[in-house]
Amino acid sequence: MILPGATPRSRLKHHGRRIVVRERHQRPRVGDLGTKWKIFYWDYSSGSRRGRTKSWAKSLAPTRTEAQRLADQFMETANGRNNEPQLFPSVEQTMAGLVATCREKMWPLLKNSSRISYDFYLNTYLLPKWGSMKLTRMRTIELQDFFNSFSPRLAPKTIRNMHGCMRAVFNQGKTWGLLTANPTQGVRLPRKKARKPPVVLAKQDIRRLIDGLPEPTRSIVTLVIVGSLRIGEVTALRWGRIHLDRIEVVERFYEGEFDDTKTDAGHRSIPLDSFGILRAVLDAVWQRSKYRKPEDLVFANRRGGPVNRRNLLRRQLKPTAKKLGLPATVDFRSFRTMHSSLMSSTGVRPEVTRDNMGHANIDVTQNVYNKTWWEERVEAVSMAAASVWREFMPTPPVPAAM
Repeated sequence: MILPGATPRSRLKHHGRRIVVRERHQRPRVGDLGTKWKIFYWDYSSGSRRGRTKSWAKSLAPTRTEAQRLADQFMETANGRNNEPQLFPSVEQTMAGLVATCREKMWPLLKNSSRISYDFYLNTYLLPKWGSMKLTRMRTIELQDFFNSFSPRLAPKTIRNMHGCMRAVFNQGKTWGLLTANPTQGVRLPRKKARKPPVVLAKQDIRRLIDGLPEPTRSIVTLVIVGSLRIGEVTALRWGRIHLDRIEVVERFYEGEFDDTKTDAGHRSIPLDSFGILRAVLDAVWQRSKYRKPEDLVFANRRGGPVNRRNLLRRQLKPTAKKLGLPATVDFRSFRTMHSSLMSSTGVRPEVTRDNMGHANIDVTQNVYNKTWWEERVEAVSMAAASVWREFMPTPPVPAAM
């Protein structure tokens, strides 16, 4: 059957059967939206007509002529996609079909945090654009345009995570023989931006903040900064895992579910300090709690479930920091950084810090978590100067005459 208004054009498709398809050609004119150029076009690639838009920043195309040239180049690909016959497409041959298979066979084997991350990027960005696309028609150059379209609207880290999600799905499809090559290979991604420096409070401010915090955040922060637990490990801690001389970390609570520790090295024993600080904190929590069975949570809400770390951060930690004039960006992870920095400043071997923090690689401990205090840096620079200009070397005290 020839559709009304179609331009007959015979093609040999699907094992030599001759069919007649309608040739669709669109050349939309760019519209001026002030800071960018935009076009509207129809997408027929999924079998039904869908309205789509595409925009370009004026920094990329200052004039309408240049913007129209980019639009024509883009529509050449879009028109080719629209005119590709879609006779009886198999769901399994599309990206949506591959994702559904991955969710059935592979998602149960992933950590909860990985599943949540993958589902977010797939449902928000990838499936709405590529779900109906056949796997054999995925092209690296089109994926490059897709990821380029998010910059600078999205952070480089977000774009990289989205690409990583897509790469993982296609790698699985390649393993299963559904793809001969991964089309995400070769896509260039935006450079990583320098991270904001983590909050490292002065030692006297650490004590001020802990003393000013209400419960249970005060006890939780003490466990993090002294015992180096992750916040998810603290909220999943049970009384049966606390012994006379150590704390056993075997699970964490993340995004509403109990899960394995973040890494295999995270499954560890953390010693209690010899001064009795952690023991005193845990004893005080025990006295306040009405949930004391071995399987009960140490930090439980009114119903016995895990406390909400976001509520503690928003209602207790940040307001207290603001009240004391401390940085508003402080969070629970900041205290893990401070723990690592305290270990380094007191001369603890990096391997010891790595094992206490549950890192799989010592590079993470040293390059990500270890930070320095300003006073340490001043002292180091002063010692370097004194080693050259010896008149500034501190004079050792003269012992008193006997």
